[in-house]
Amino acid sequence: MSGFSEQELVAEARAALSAAGDSGGEVLAAGVFGLADLVVAEAVGLAAGSMAGGGDGGSGAGALGAGVAAALGGLAATKAAAEAQGVTVQLLVAITPDTIHVLNRDTGGRLRTEVASFPRATTRATIEKIGLSRHLTLADSVTGASIRLHGSTSWISAQSQGDKLVLELLAD
Repeated sequence: MSGFSEQELVAEARAALSAAGDSGGEVLAAGVFGLADLVVAEAVGLAAGSMAGGGDGGSGAGALGAGVAAALGGLAATKAAAEAQGVTVQLLVAITPDTIHVLNRDTGGRLRTEVASFPRATTRATIEKIGLSRHLTLADSVTGASIRLHGSTSWISAQSQGDKLVLELLAD
């Protein structure tokens, strides 16, 4: 689950799809995304964690403790918000010739492997640029099903290589 190279992500996607009973189709690209609305949960958790850690804007050990508390609060809030929606914080988007799969990563057996799948022929992918981040909305014109994801194209992000490839495939 820790790999972010395109080769590792494709291998992880193949294994997850096989475990979910879908062994057909070559994985053309795979990237790590998150639900777009989890960004809000992280911000709320950061604020709550900072207050709990005594974040008063000071310096020294108190500021360090507040920073650690804020980070842990953000992580806890994000994970809780994700699992309440039946997903992991990190989702694997795998593109096959016919389907766009949204898969949970590292569920520990708590959540199902496949969150959603969209037929490429009837799914519209909308990509919004927000700085170095990208919001990807997948909407199936037949069923009306949709999902809004958040990815990265930043050169400093370990996951950006796979995200860029997924976004390029969906932009065509």
